[in-house]
Parts: sequence; C-alpha cells; structure tokens
Amino acid sequence: MDAGLSFIMANQAKVKENDLVFDPFVGTGSLLVSCSHFGAYVCGTDIDYNTIHGKGRSSRKNQTWRGPDENIRANLRQYKTENMYVDVMVSDASKPVWRNAALFDAIITDPPYGIRESTRRTGSHKDTTKSPDGLYAESHVPVSQAYHLSDIFTDLLNFSARHLVLGGRLVYWLPVYRPEYCEEMVPLHPCLQLISNCEQTLSSHTCRRLITMEKIKELEELESLAHLSDPRFSPYQGHNAFREKYFSGLNKRSGKDDTKADVSGK
Repeated sequence: MDAGLSFIMANQAKVKENDLVFDPFVGTGSLLVSCSHFGAYVCGTDIDYNTIHGKGRSSRKNQTWRGPDENIRANLRQYKTENMYVDVMVSDASKPVWRNAALFDAIITDPPYGIRESTRRTGSHKDTTKSPDGLYAESHVPVSQAYHLSDIFTDLLNFSARHLVLGGRLVYWLPVYRPEYCEEMVPLHPCLQLISNCEQTLSSHTCRRLITMEKIKELEELESLAHLSDPRFSPYQGHNAFREKYFSGLNKRSGKDDTKADVSGK
C-alpha cells in the first residue's frame, strides 16, 4: 500500500492515540505502520502463513528469500513504532475467532481483489474423515475454497458491525469495474453509516473506491443477516467476476496493459 494512501485511510478512520486498530487482511502490515504513527495499538490477521511469519520468497532485488527483517514487526521497528505492535496471527477472515464483543476503535483494510491469484478461504469436503472422537486426523489439511468478493464484503461489514465500538470506523477499498458502477453497488449495513465514497482510478476500465463507514448502533443478532435479504443492503452483487473483467479489459487493447503505475496488483 502506498504510504500516502495508508495515511489517508488512517485519517479517514480518525485514528488517534491509544486506539486499537485491526486489519483482517493485514498482508505485510503497511496499514498498521500508518496507524501506529498516530499512536494506535495495531493488530491483524491474514490467511497467508508465509506473509504473517515473514517467510518465503523476497520482494527485494537480487534476494531470493526473505530475511529476518522482512516481517510485520520489523516493519514497525524500522519506523520506531514497535511498541504499538500488539500481534498478528494466521486466520481466515470468513471464520473470525474473536469473542462476541466490541473490541476495535477502527478497522482498516485492503481486501484481496483476486488479480494476482483467486481469493480463497478454508473449508472442508463433506466426506473428510474424522477420528472417533470427532477430531480431524493429525495430517488433515483444510481444503481451500473460492471466496467470492460479495462474500468478502458481506463478512467484512458483519464483522465490523459486531466488533467495532460505537462510533468506530471501517475504512476499506472496494474494487469496481467502471462501466458497470453505480452508487447502489456499495455494500451497506443497518448498523453502519456510509460517511464517504472516493474513487482512485486504476485503469480505463477499473478503479477502486475508498469506503468509510461509521458504526451508529449496536448489532442485534437478527441484523447480522438482515442486510442479506433486504434489497437496500445488497452487498456488491454481480461483481464476483472482477478478475475476469479486469483482464478482459486489458486484452481488448490488443494485449497492451493500460493499467496505471499505482495499481496494487491485489
């Protein structure tokens, strides 16, 4: 995430000293760095084990594998805000592990768009065998399943309505295929008020919207599902093919990539 955009997101969320800020798609922790700059305690989750633990291939030139200074804690240490680092953990955003309580002053995130690779979540086949005590075998590996964009944002809004403090803010990026965009496509939730909706152009046919929402009331159990059946709260329907539309737009220009330099590649 570009440093300037990270600070814009922190400002949109009104991050201040001693806040607790959470990023459910934390990646390499760029958003945590900007929030810690304002004195907030930061934490996050990600489904990618290698990213969370700073393992795997390095993004640095002429370096094959990540070094010990290429992890989220080291990123904050470099900016002298390591004391604001709470922790990060490997977790599936579709299956939150937090207790049912308002925990966070702000939730700031940039969910995956499915550009570099398809969005995934953990799951299991119905015929996966268990031991007699009901537990999976020691060698069991969770099955990877598709995680559609509409589901990502449904889960994100429900999670925010449940775990933000009253008056807390959700700030996130929403990828959009520009020829089909209208304001009604922005996901809504009865507990969250839309504060702002700004566009960053990525290419001639794609953009992403910076969405800011504020929690205006506590979540009741029935409301966690209310916006799924209510047409006013239809979350981002019809955009699960964003990846295909993204690349089809590039192909229409005879193979020329018209994507601007600031594309995140998510």
